[in-house]
Amino acid sequence: MNDLNVSVIIINYNSSAYTLKCVQSIIKHTSSQLSYQIVIVDNNSEKQDFDRLKALSENPKVKVLRSKFNLGFSGGHMLGVQFTEAPYYFFLNNDCLLLNDCLSILYSFCEQNKTVALCAPQLFSDKMNKVCSFDHFPTLTTKFFGTGAMRLFSKKNYPHKKQTYDEPLKVDTVSGSTLFVRANSFFEVGGFDTNYFLYSEEEDLALRLSKKHDDTFLIPEAQTQHFGGGSTKKTLEIEKEFYISFLYFYRKNYGILSTQVLKIYLFLKLSRKCFKHSKYKKLAFFVLFGACLSNSLRHKQKGRTYEEYRSQSLL
Repeated sequence: MNDLNVSVIIINYNSSAYTLKCVQSIIKHTSSQLSYQIVIVDNNSEKQDFDRLKALSENPKVKVLRSKFNLGFSGGHMLGVQFTEAPYYFFLNNDCLLLNDCLSILYSFCEQNKTVALCAPQLFSDKMNKVCSFDHFPTLTTKFFGTGAMRLFSKKNYPHKKQTYDEPLKVDTVSGSTLFVRANSFFEVGGFDTNYFLYSEEEDLALRLSKKHDDTFLIPEAQTQHFGGGSTKKTLEIEKEFYISFLYFYRKNYGILSTQVLKIYLFLKLSRKCFKHSKYKKLAFFVLFGACLSNSLRHKQKGRTYEEYRSQSLL
């Protein structure tokens, strides 16, 4: 497969029904003129779920990998890129369906625009409503004053997220569910930071790319449906994971002082919601006291024993 144009990398975690439909949509909508490969990384799902994926390997375009640990979003995708040599990667959530020939559209756009390192299609909800597919970098300025106020000074740098766009739009960052990346640029900035288990990976990648003057674009012509929650259910632990990642993103990219200011801001914001649900009090103090990487779900998981893998034919 040395003549590959694009590698689609999909992570599966106990959600094979989504993964199977996702793969079907890629095969259905992708032009035969484009050379592509699908790499599926199973993040240590239960045996029954993983077994449903095995038949996909009968298709020469599909490769199924099995990790002995749940590597999360960043780690899972970094494992996937080890098994392909395509010049472009499409990191696609398994709870997405392609609605048209996304791969060819995104590939052609990047080929014609060499400064673009990252782009994404327009997303639609499960009910086929357009949803916002891009975002602004979460600086303290936008947190305190909002993007509406910043737009008064620069409409170009702060496009309206609720507006409908028909032409390619330069943005800060795009949805992590559909990341089309130029491989050379991806490796030049070190790929995904595997300190992130869930959340903030796309902002971190886009910010590092922008620092080396690579562009990020939304491409409305390409269209994808995103159902959301395919592998991750909202629990208190998952919400804590968001703040772990978000505060790590701040410490890494904006420094300790900005992170301390953000902690106080988030603590006050969450505290105001305490009357709605007791979880907000827990989250508020979790944020205030650090939300450290050591609290990540990554460090709470246990792998299966050798005997378990052998008995389940997972080796």
